[in-house]
Amino acid sequence: MRGLAARRGSGAWQGLRGRLLAGTLALLAAGLLVADASAYAALRTFLGDRVDVTLRSLASRIDEQAGRGTGAAISWETVRVLAPGTQYVAVLDPDGRLLVAHAAVSGSEDLTPPVLPTPIPATSEPFTAPSAGAGPGYRLAAITLPGAPPRITLTIGGVRVHPAALIVGVSLADVDATLHRLLLVEVIASTAILVAGVAVATLVLGFGLRPLRTVADTARAIAGGQRERRIPVPHPHSEIGRVAAELNAAFSEREEAEARIRRFVADASHELRTPLTTVRGWSDLYLNGGVSQWEQADLAFARIGAETGRMQRLVEDLILLARLDARRPLDRAPVDVGAVLGGLVADLSVVEPERSVSLRVPPGPAIALGDEASLVQVFRNLLGNAVRHTPADSPIEVVVDGVDDDLVISVRDHGPGLDPQLLARAFERFWRADGGRAAGGGSGLGLSIAREIVEQHAGTLTLHDRGDDGGGLEARITLPASPQRTVRVSDGTR
Repeated sequence: MRGLAARRGSGAWQGLRGRLLAGTLALLAAGLLVADASAYAALRTFLGDRVDVTLRSLASRIDEQAGRGTGAAISWETVRVLAPGTQYVAVLDPDGRLLVAHAAVSGSEDLTPPVLPTPIPATSEPFTAPSAGAGPGYRLAAITLPGAPPRITLTIGGVRVHPAALIVGVSLADVDATLHRLLLVEVIASTAILVAGVAVATLVLGFGLRPLRTVADTARAIAGGQRERRIPVPHPHSEIGRVAAELNAAFSEREEAEARIRRFVADASHELRTPLTTVRGWSDLYLNGGVSQWEQADLAFARIGAETGRMQRLVEDLILLARLDARRPLDRAPVDVGAVLGGLVADLSVVEPERSVSLRVPPGPAIALGDEASLVQVFRNLLGNAVRHTPADSPIEVVVDGVDDDLVISVRDHGPGLDPQLLARAFERFWRADGGRAAGGGSGLGLSIAREIVEQHAGTLTLHDRGDDGGGLEARITLPASPQRTVRVSDGTR
């Protein structure tokens, strides 16, 4: 149980909320660290500068009061009095030896003296020296005294000496104590700010990520079978709102796709059931002795063959649709659309001698880049629809035009046309129109296959009712024209 809880805890920190909280905590800690370090460095610089100012003032006062350059004799007590407070005074002889020193705090015990450097710096600028013990260090300044007469005479224990230098200093005890207190305050304050920041960030992240939990719960419910559920989108312009809206659109598209698949399977089953029932009926009739004459046997086998061919065509159409849905690449080559349509129109004129079938092609070559066999199937399908859904003497017109960089192929008939409300459904799989366009017994897959092929050629296939332009229906194909202006055909090169 403890291991499971530990794994859950580590997983929570590996999640989005944990990463955001860790990032916020790290950013806040880095900011506090920079702020604390800057404040500490600024205060240390300020206190150090103040000590140096005090030290320079002290050195100047001692230099003035000692009667520099007058040759007057002063006592050690006089020099020591000139160093009030937390300060240090030392006297050196010309050889750099320490003659006498004093380190004390007013009203308290003496301080541990500093360790003087060897040699003493010749400059009067303050320098730092460590303490001889475990106490704080010192900031010192050296005052060089004149070595030639008139020299300063100092009386120490009744003995007169001529000092070469005075060392004055200020203990850094107060500076260190102030910095220590600042550091303690910064640690306490930063810890409190971090704790408060974690608490606030936890609340804010919990509130901000609540919609994500709603998204996860809704997705889990949809996966569990509640297909109609959708994610609430209270703020559609927020990041999570846009994600929720896109997921809702994806869920709806998936539901529609599943519904289309169910309809497709149901329609395919229905389409196959009719010829299968016919084949089964004629087979049972023959096997049960219901066909006693050769004429009846010929009829039975003819019907079985017709229905078997119908099933074969339907299965081939389904296989072709599956291949088109898989978006397999087509074999592309320059195709002379005018020549292809010319051959199909000639074939149709032979099959339908009573029908007027015309073809109008622009003077120049009409070349498209694509798979010729697939395009032939599209054109044959559209011509077949025009023949199937119009009277035997109704004319059919095929027009090829060039518009910008596209080829526009139009197949026009003069039949009953199609209601505008039904045009959008004409490309649905297994859909058949009512009325005059229902006769013919097609599978309802031809237009779907044609549109898929055209779209894989980066083109479009649309239907337009020609009620105000002579009646009938117009199928319009738009294909990108090939930049190649010549194409090799069976009888030469154009």
